[in-house]
Amino acid sequence: MDLVRIDCAVWLAREKDGSVELPRQRRGPEAAPGASSDDSQSMTEESTSGAPAPEVASVDAGPSAAHGEQPDRPAALAQVNAFASAMTEGIWQDVVEDLPGSPAEVREIRLELADHGWCDLFIGFVRVLEKFGKAFDEIPDRAKKIIVKTIHRSSRSGKRPLLTKYVVGIIVDKAWAAFKAATVAHSPLLAVLTSEELLRNIRMLAVFTCPAPEKHEEVREHAVEPLADDVQGYVSDQAKEWLTKQFGLPGREVRVARETSA
Repeated sequence: MDLVRIDCAVWLAREKDGSVELPRQRRGPEAAPGASSDDSQSMTEESTSGAPAPEVASVDAGPSAAHGEQPDRPAALAQVNAFASAMTEGIWQDVVEDLPGSPAEVREIRLELADHGWCDLFIGFVRVLEKFGKAFDEIPDRAKKIIVKTIHRSSRSGKRPLLTKYVVGIIVDKAWAAFKAATVAHSPLLAVLTSEELLRNIRMLAVFTCPAPEKHEEVREHAVEPLADDVQGYVSDQAKEWLTKQFGLPGREVRVARETSA
C-alpha cells in the first residue's frame, strides 16, 4: 500500500503544471487522521482531533477566466488538493458544532471518526459516482443515503458505535454541500472535470487518508483496485504485482462485472 501511495504521489507530481506546488501537510492538532501507517498504533487527541487539512495550492486560471471564458483545466494535483480542503478542512468546524452530546462525548465521536471514518466518507462519494456515472450536479440528493450506508455499514464500523446514522447524517450533509459547491457552484475550475476525473480524485483521497488500506476492504475495492487497473498508469507494475500476490487483485473485466451486479 505504501508503493501505491508513492506511485499516486509521483503521478500527481508529474502531472502538475508550473503554477501548482506540492502540498505542505500541517502537523499537530489538525493533522490528518490517516497520517499513521498502521492503525494498530494508539490514537491521541492531538493526532485525531481534526479533519485532514492539506494546504491547497493556488492555481492560475489564466487570462481566459478573467474574461468569462472557459477556464483552463486545473492540474491533477490542484484538483485533489481542492477537494481535500472542501470536504474536510472547510466543513470541520460546522460538523463539530453540530455533533450531539457533552464535550467528552463529542471528543469520543471525533476519535471514532478518525478510525477510518474519513476514508469511508470518500468511498461513499466514490460509490455514488460509480452508481450514477454522470455529472455530479445531476445526481439527486437522495444519493446521500448511499454515502450514509457506506459509512454506517463499513467493515470498520464495528469499532465506531458512536457514529450513529444521525451523526453520520450530519457529516454527510456538510460534505455533500461542500463537494457540490466545489464541483458546480463556487469553483468553475473544478466544474469542467469529467466523472472519471472526479472518481480519480476521490479515490486518491481515500487511499492517502486511510490509516491502513490493507485492513479496509472498501478502500481496497473501490479505490486501490480501480486506480491500479486504470490505463492512465497511476500505479506501477511492481505495486500491481504485490497487490495481486497479497489480495488477488482482479482484472478490469472482473471488477466491472462485480460493480454492475452490485
